[in-house]
Amino acid sequence: MIKNKPICPLWHLRFTLEPTEVVRLPRMNKGITLRGAFGTSLRNLVCADRKASCDTCRIHANCPYGVVFSPRVPEDASRLRLNRDIPRPFVIKPSVDGKELYEPGEPLCFDLVLVGRCRDLFPYVIVSFNELGRKGIGVGRGRFEIGLVECLDGSGKVQRVMEAGNNLVHTPRHEIRLDQAPVLKHDRVRVHFLTPVLLKEKGQWARPSFGALMKRLRDRVNALSYFYCGEPLDMDFRRFGERAERVRTVQQNLHWVEESRYSRHRGLTHRLKGYVGEVVYGGDLGEFWPFLWLGQYVHVGKGAAFGQGWYKMEPAAMSVKMRHRDSYFGKKSGP
Repeated sequence: MIKNKPICPLWHLRFTLEPTEVVRLPRMNKGITLRGAFGTSLRNLVCADRKASCDTCRIHANCPYGVVFSPRVPEDASRLRLNRDIPRPFVIKPSVDGKELYEPGEPLCFDLVLVGRCRDLFPYVIVSFNELGRKGIGVGRGRFEIGLVECLDGSGKVQRVMEAGNNLVHTPRHEIRLDQAPVLKHDRVRVHFLTPVLLKEKGQWARPSFGALMKRLRDRVNALSYFYCGEPLDMDFRRFGERAERVRTVQQNLHWVEESRYSRHRGLTHRLKGYVGEVVYGGDLGEFWPFLWLGQYVHVGKGAAFGQGWYKMEPAAMSVKMRHRDSYFGKKSGP
C-alpha cells in the first residue's frame, strides 16, 4: 500500500519569536490567534483585490493566500470532487504552556507544518511573519522579531533555517513522509491527546476509538496527499477501516473540555471542544502504524489546521496504571 512511495511529504518547522513588546495571547487556543494573524498578514501581502471574495477571484489558482487558506477542489480532479471543504495544507502546533503574557526576553515558540506544494510558498511564510512582527499580534498588538526558524526531521534532528541578525534564509532540507515511520516493536501504543480531538463517527461526535481515529487519519492523509502532493493512497479504504475497528482500547483516561473565545477583530466566537487525555490501544497495529506516526505532525479531526487534534505517542508494551496529566484547559466541563 505505501511501501517505497513518498506519500505526503512535509516540512516540520519550529519558530522562535522574540517579543520586543509585551505579547498577550490566549491561555488555551493560541493556534486560532496565530492562524488568523498569519492569514491576515499573508493576504495583505499578496492579495490583488482585498475587496473581492476568494470564491469569485479570477486568479485564485495562482494566489498564495488562496492555496494556503482558501483551497478549492481543482476542476480537473479525478477524485474527491465532492469534497467542499478540503484540508488546508498547513498545521500550526501552538504552545500549550498556559501562558498569556510574553515579555521581552521570554521567547514564544510554535511549530508550523507545511505539506506538499505548500512548501513552495515558504518565502511568503517568512515575509508574512516578519510583517506580522512589525505590526504586532494579540491583544494590544505586541510586536516581535523572528529569533530563529528551524526544520526538524522525524528523529528530531535540527537544521537552522534562519536566525536573528542574519538575512540569509536556507531552504529546509528535512522532509518527513508516511513511508519514514520507524519500525513498530510493540503491540500496544499510548496516545496522549495534547489538544482537544473532535472526531465524527456515523454522524455523531465520538470518543477516539481506534476505528474512529484511524478512519479520520486515513481520510485526512489521503486528501492532503492527493490535493497537495499528487499522490492518492492506493488502498482498500473500507477494509482498512474494518480492520482498524478490531484494535481494542486497553485503557483510557479521557475527559471532555470546552472553551470559547470571542474575536473582536472578526466579530466571531471560536469554540474549542473535544477530548483530551490518554488512551492505550492494543492489537495488530502494523498497517496502521505509519498513519499514527504521521498523524503526530498533521493532527486529526476538526480544527486540525490551528492546532486541535494534536497528539504524541509512546510504546505501551505492558498494561500500566494511567498517569495523571493536566488537561489542556486545566478543568473539566461538558458531558
